[in-house]
Amino acid sequence: MARTAALCFDMYGTLCDTSTVTRRLGEVLGVSGILANAVDELWRRKQLQYSYQAAQMEAYEPFWKLTTRALDYALAQYGLDPTATERERIVEAYDHLSPFPDAAAVLERLGDAGYTVAVLSNGNPAMLERLAANAGLAPHLDEIVSADDVGTFKPSPAVYENAARRLGAEIEACRLVSANAWDVAGAGNAGMGVAWINRRRDPPEAIGPTPEVEVTSLARLPDALDDVDG
Repeated sequence: MARTAALCFDMYGTLCDTSTVTRRLGEVLGVSGILANAVDELWRRKQLQYSYQAAQMEAYEPFWKLTTRALDYALAQYGLDPTATERERIVEAYDHLSPFPDAAAVLERLGDAGYTVAVLSNGNPAMLERLAANAGLAPHLDEIVSADDVGTFKPSPAVYENAARRLGAEIEACRLVSANAWDVAGAGNAGMGVAWINRRRDPPEAIGPTPEVEVTSLARLPDALDDVDG
């Protein structure tokens, strides 16, 4: 593989912690932590499922809309019926996710090392820009690339191929950095290098190439990249 020129970071679950939505759910709905956790887990699972469905059905909708549809499902599943204002406050939690503690410093270090540092996400551009700004990550990013550009979602090869075009690099010179094993498998299948942030020490996916870089935190990523890129 060519030396990595561009690093494409997944946003949700990699740079920013999606579990921080749980606190907002509990506050707005006035429910127990156990119930808020259950709603949040189902919301996230349906959010991803709906992205897969929309891609397979060729029925694209922006990720923000799929996120709201997934929330509606999760609320209905647990018999919760917030007002329109409360629902809006819950959805807006996705604009204010907490960055992982090591995220900003790692992005800065990698940028200083000469990499092009980008976000590559299913999120539509407006929601990604809001989150990057609110999380304090925007100053450390050269580009934000959205699946919205191609009207489908990861792990479609078109999403990763578009990122390479946007960054002006061959796909083999780009590396996805993601905590999501399915995303890593998708990028590897498309010909992109990968680095898996395997915080939970899960086994790799049984479909798709084995990631050549695997670390347990973002903080360990720069040294691991030094080993493979020289």
